[in-house]
Amino acid sequence: MTASPSPHANRRQLIWQRVYKELLQHAKPDSRFHYDFLSFTPDFRGSSAAVDRLVQLPCYQAATTILATSDGSLEALRCRALHDGKKLLVGTYRLRRGFVLLSPQSIAEAELQAASWLDGMERPGIGRHLSLAQLQEEGVKVHLCVFGGLAFNTRGVVVWEGQSLFEVQWALLHDVKVVQEQVPVVAVAHGCQVLDEAELGLERIKPGKAAEVQCDYIVTPERIFEVEGAVKPCSGVDFDAVDSAALENIPPLQELKGIRMMESIMKEGGFKEDGKEEQGPTAEELTGIEMMEKIMKRFKNSMSPSK
Repeated sequence: MTASPSPHANRRQLIWQRVYKELLQHAKPDSRFHYDFLSFTPDFRGSSAAVDRLVQLPCYQAATTILATSDGSLEALRCRALHDGKKLLVGTYRLRRGFVLLSPQSIAEAELQAASWLDGMERPGIGRHLSLAQLQEEGVKVHLCVFGGLAFNTRGVVVWEGQSLFEVQWALLHDVKVVQEQVPVVAVAHGCQVLDEAELGLERIKPGKAAEVQCDYIVTPERIFEVEGAVKPCSGVDFDAVDSAALENIPPLQELKGIRMMESIMKEGGFKEDGKEEQGPTAEELTGIEMMEKIMKRFKNSMSPSK
């Protein structure tokens, strides 16, 4: 998505600099990215205690399908949810391979822990890659969203998001009605990742971007921050705000653009014009058709071993 200038940019940068220094003391290094937090959201010592708090929330207990990001800090949560019999919808790293649906009822109990791993959930016979169209067709509905970020304020505003692209996931899934705006959003973080701007002498940051998702809860090993009246977008993806690099590298964005183009074509009555002979598709319509064909071929062929 396009990173438009924000009036809060300097404050966000100052908060992230403070969090980064402290997070180095608590984070677990990644096998590939070490402590490069701009490339991944780390797990941290004590994250299991945060999960123990999270699973006591009524919104977790009531949920049957959970959107959980691919962040390392959520590995214990993903494992616990599968053992609790809950389905998981997980976006792959930077959504490069779309979404994976994990159904514990169809996964052998001995494989549940492996299914919670990023390198395990896509193994044959464990997770199913589903396109946005397939999520719609199967009637998948998310009842709770859980994600990890790099920095938050105490009012549930994401100050520094990380690489899971949760806001993009929200917009995509809301657009196809898999997620509704009233669905609770929970962030899992270490205590050092949650700051009150007053501690730094800064004015409080409020949700300012059109696509920004405010958390209902932030859960740390020590406590739960509950936010009243969390603000969440309800307009789906704004393709005018999507840059070409994001569209090129995020297949679900390509698929959604193709879906919208095809819906527009069908709304106009197909490739016919009233009172005229049948017309061929325009260049824009051909682009939409090609996008849809490309996406569906990817899911049917290259990802078929994971089904």
